[in-house]
Amino acid sequence: MTNLRYCPVCFNEVLQEDRICPFCKIDIPMWSRSMPYTSRLIRALNNPHSEVRMGAILSLGKRGDIEAARPLADCALRWPTDVVQGLEIVRAIALLPLSPERKGALDRLLFHPSRPVKSAAEKTLRGLSHSLRPKIPEG
Repeated sequence: MTNLRYCPVCFNEVLQEDRICPFCKIDIPMWSRSMPYTSRLIRALNNPHSEVRMGAILSLGKRGDIEAARPLADCALRWPTDVVQGLEIVRAIALLPLSPERKGALDRLLFHPSRPVKSAAEKTLRGLSHSLRPKIPEG
């Protein structure tokens, strides 16, 4: 059985031992070494295979890099029929630090065509608005 992997740039299947992608001609090991890990994960959100995207979604949520907020929302909107993925994206965005980018990504998901994804984004935003209210000192 042939050992295949995906080129991280063009997402075509290449042999595991291929150093140069036969399709886009990128030097795969050099590209991987020169690209920061978060950037590679964000790039993987464009992969045509849902299991690759899901791995990137889970990893980006756990890493907590705010730069992933908009690409995560874009991924949910790019693959609107994948509701499980969309819900996981809302969870991943919710794990990101409080920021305008996080809120903006959730705001974008209010326009998602799937009602469960839209509802999860609304619920997360409601929780966000409560956490941003100034605390009133007791006493």
